[in-house]
Amino acid sequence: MISEEIRQVRIIDIRPITHDTRQFRFAIPTDRDFNFMPGDFIKVFPDPGDILEYRPYTPTSTPDMKDHFELIIKRYGLGPTSRFMHERKVGDEVWVSGPHEGGHFAEGMAKQVGMLAGGTGITPMISIIRTILSRGMDVSISLIFGNKTVDDIILKEEFDSYVEKYANFKRYYTLSKAAPDGWTMGTGRITQEMMRQHLPAPSDETLIFLCGPPMMQIELLKKLSELGYDKRKIIIP
Repeated sequence: MISEEIRQVRIIDIRPITHDTRQFRFAIPTDRDFNFMPGDFIKVFPDPGDILEYRPYTPTSTPDMKDHFELIIKRYGLGPTSRFMHERKVGDEVWVSGPHEGGHFAEGMAKQVGMLAGGTGITPMISIIRTILSRGMDVSISLIFGNKTVDDIILKEEFDSYVEKYANFKRYYTLSKAAPDGWTMGTGRITQEMMRQHLPAPSDETLIFLCGPPMMQIELLKKLSELGYDKRKIIIP
């Protein structure tokens, strides 16, 4: 059920993910439905009296978690909502609305899923990845994830563990700043050659998710089109 109602949810856990990113876990009230599809989003309101000031965030937990949901939020210096969230403590309540329909995934949409993410653009894809793998769907996932440094890679240990655990998951990182000694993956921005090598080929059974800074999205949409991907098969959450 997609909801527009603004209501309070309580923070029950906070843990660091990277040096500037935290995961917030919220309890779902027992008298409320919180049904969503992986890729849908909620709105967070720092001030419930100002409904025009909000930030959309995609739950990173799966829809199968019925007693809680999670958000991964990066702190931006000029971002009022992210700053507000990073000042919260366990036990605090936060005003939210939703879930709202976003660029989601449902079983049967594709057999091969390619993902292009830059920085926090990974967050709309996390629930999709977790849901496909935890439910044992017959869907392959190929992720290309661009970041500035290794320390900026959200959930790197989790993604690395998936490569060992699931034959249908692949990931490729690229770093735009100095790579550490022994780095064997990409450097610089996501290129067309990276996409050719690490994404599933264009087909009726291929779906591409793309999320990152606006200029990155524009650039990669052009590259995807040049590689033959159908625009109708590209989802920007």
